[in-house]
Amino acid sequence: MEIEAKFQVANRAVFTSLRQLAALGPFRLVHSPGTERQHNTYLDTADRRLTAERTTLRVRDLGSRRLGTVKRSLSSQAGIHIREEWEVDLDAGDHPADWPASAARDKALAMLNGAPIFPLMIIRTCRQYSYAILGDVQVAEISLDEGVIMAGERALGFREMEVELLAEGTRANLDSLIDHLQARFVLTPELRGKKKRGLALLAQAGDSLPTVARLHTAVGTNEQADVLAVGA
Repeated sequence: MEIEAKFQVANRAVFTSLRQLAALGPFRLVHSPGTERQHNTYLDTADRRLTAERTTLRVRDLGSRRLGTVKRSLSSQAGIHIREEWEVDLDAGDHPADWPASAARDKALAMLNGAPIFPLMIIRTCRQYSYAILGDVQVAEISLDEGVIMAGERALGFREMEVELLAEGTRANLDSLIDHLQARFVLTPELRGKKKRGLALLAQAGDSLPTVARLHTAVGTNEQADVLAVGA
């Protein structure tokens, strides 16, 4: 189960400020060094059956590691998103039939029922991680994201923060952390996930399922993607 809050961050200085904080209310903050670069490909069938079932099929390439993920949205309210999630490390192709034996593979194949899949959108993200610790317990992961969503020959830059509840944390911990963050910084709840924003781009372009070539028309290189992200 994934429970996370999303916030738009209008000013990149918030990222810098947060990365310099050692504490926030009762929470101690620990920051992971470096930046993770993600290349995320979202896939669906020609009739978008996964999207219709509030389900996401994603392959995330981190360079040294690839992950297959299946998510099903349960609820979204005031920027708090609750989803079921299944994930597996990949060692072969992107199609779930090529994934290692796992709950993620089984869930994806059952929903696809033999239908072919196609790229729906590509999202490139530069992510920095921080962790909120209460006492001796790591209760939440804070992700600071900048990147670009590419769909239907269109591109949309984004800058946002995700606060995800970890296994040893409680919902009360998450709510308290969010209260302290909003008291300290100007943050706007992000009501739509990245996929929904990509679907809106597709709707604007009148596209159902763009080809890989058209996905890369909007932003063809990592450098261009970074420029779009910085200008968000």
